[in-house]
Amino acid sequence: MRRILVVVAGVVITIAAAALSVREPSIGAVLLAVVVSALILATRPSWTVHLTLILAFIALPAIIPTEFNVYGVTIRAHEPFLLLSVLYAVTKLKGTRRTNLIGLAFASFVALGALVGLAHGNAPAKLLYDARPVAEGAAMIFVAVRVYGTQIGDAAVRVIRWVLWISAAVVFAGATLGLAVGGRTEEASLANPGADSGAATRLLTNTTFPALAVLCAVVALVVARRATLRSTWAFSVPALLIVVLSFSRNSILAVAVAILFAVVATRTVSSALRAAGIFATAIGVFALLLVLSPILAGLPGGDFINTQVSSYASRVVDGLSSNVQATDASVQFRASETSWLLRGIASAPVFGHGFGFAYKPSAGTSAFTLDYAPYYAHNFYLWAGVKTGLLGVAAFLLAVASPLLRSLSRPSVPTLALAAALMGMLAASYVAPVPLSSTSTILFGSLVGALACATDRRPALEPDQKVGAREFARV
Repeated sequence: MRRILVVVAGVVITIAAAALSVREPSIGAVLLAVVVSALILATRPSWTVHLTLILAFIALPAIIPTEFNVYGVTIRAHEPFLLLSVLYAVTKLKGTRRTNLIGLAFASFVALGALVGLAHGNAPAKLLYDARPVAEGAAMIFVAVRVYGTQIGDAAVRVIRWVLWISAAVVFAGATLGLAVGGRTEEASLANPGADSGAATRLLTNTTFPALAVLCAVVALVVARRATLRSTWAFSVPALLIVVLSFSRNSILAVAVAILFAVVATRTVSSALRAAGIFATAIGVFALLLVLSPILAGLPGGDFINTQVSSYASRVVDGLSSNVQATDASVQFRASETSWLLRGIASAPVFGHGFGFAYKPSAGTSAFTLDYAPYYAHNFYLWAGVKTGLLGVAAFLLAVASPLLRSLSRPSVPTLALAAALMGMLAASYVAPVPLSSTSTILFGSLVGALACATDRRPALEPDQKVGAREFARV
């Protein structure tokens, strides 16, 4: 009876919200979102976790909005459900003492940056800009440590699989049919991404980092001989497509670190040989595609494949060379950031300058370089140092390093997969700050929380066991 009354009330309020949206679209949309969230919390509270992941990670056509502006404040689609999932997880589920301490360590990193920023009188709007993503990551840690190993967590893995396939279809449509995809779309060219040079289309979406994390986990399990490509294809195929079409150099760094972590975790010669075999196979397949380009040009779809391969070679592979990086505008921009960041750290090494601190002056002509670039940095670790000092960086490392070190002592399938994915994201954050994106911070918090919980319990599978397709889906 209670649920019926809730649904009826929801219908009435929804009608009112629809009427209000005619005159005040932003208020109507927010009120409608509140109604939907309240209904879900009252009837299916566990769905709040899944909706947070879906709305944060899925790639959608650009015509579908994922952000709403309410009186100058941007509300992202996943944020109401993140708040509700935190309320549900904290009130209905329990975490262990150790996992709660890991969450508190990360939260203290966020709190320190906020308190120092307030003490320094930093602009509230910029303070919120800095604190918002890492605060959401901290919130997701508290959710993940409670839902991991439950039916909610098991369902979340299946949700991620569907998110990957749907997103892969959307991204592929963007690359082949010219579909406008939400996120960042540009040419896969280092010289001038905004030009029309005939290079492939580079698509960076909300799914890019989740797909990269899944790819890191799969490759690590294959290297450690805990899974096979056949048992993991439902995850690896869409993830690989999404990652390749992002044309990002940080993906190679992340996967390489994940493979190295798997070798260190297993500490066997066979894993080192498999890692070498993966690198050799990847290089061989890529070289073969380059050699066969004249033949592929005469086949249906061959021109598309050749464009992707040549663009990947010029932007990603050649972009790793020191000669190209010496003239790469993006690399030089990051080098300038590093210089300013080190200068800012040196002036306040212990507590930092707090969130909302502009570590460099505004420059350029775009909205980003003028208004946001002075507060944002591509190197997350230097960003954390200038904002929170060595004390904040220590709190961050404590939260992250503790579960990673424990995963090395007994690398079961779940811990190895989660740890490799987290290591990949930590490596990528050296040049692309995963915890500072409004959506990828949900991924980062999920990995930290899940790994903390996985290393706090007895592993479901012994280290020497392999998993098949069904077991991998549960992992």
